Amino acid sequence: MSKRILVTVPNLHWIHASVAAVLLKLSQDARYALSIQLPSALPYENNLHAIVQTFLAGAWDYWLSIDADNPPLCNPLDLIARDLDVVGCPTPVWHYEGQPRERPLYWNAYRYDDTVAAYREWQPREGLQQVDAIGTGCFLVARRVVMHPDMQRGCFTRQLDEAGRVRLGADLAFCQRVKAAGFSLWCHFDY
Repeated sequence: MSKRILVTVPNLHWIHASVAAVLLKLSQDARYALSIQLPSALPYENNLHAIVQTFLAGAWDYWLSIDADNPPLCNPLDLIARDLDVVGCPTPVWHYEGQPRERPLYWNAYRYDDTVAAYREWQPREGLQQVDAIGTGCFLVARRVVMHPDMQRGCFTRQLDEAGRVRLGADLAFCQRVKAAGFSLWCHFDY
């Protein structure tokens, strides 16, 4: 029996044409039994938590999430054969504050830098590597991760500082919970 994959595209009632093209290609992949869903609950974290509950209620082996504007360059279903806990397909992130020598683009795969208590861009950016955190624009999660009790309620909840400001967004907070539950995070820079 082939593995069952839940493929979701969290969206705000639109999906970029390039992501739609990826979904069409994925739907033709005969190796797996896919269920493609296009959930649009708000806010974003609520949507992800609803997907987690849908995933738990179903019989899927993996969950592949692709943001509505973030088409992977290669078939992320190929990564299932590696049986990793969580693997991300990195996305370029625009971040520019006008500082001298600031790079306006970086890839959302991270290492944790203890010296400044913050995440930094992962280096080197090549092939498959175990990382400290990923962005959730395109990621694949094994069922065993979502089955862990600590991941079933609020695993994407943002972390706030004492003043109520966001300290960690949904993706980095998710990654911290994944690691705290004893699972590993990976990034494949070819995707």
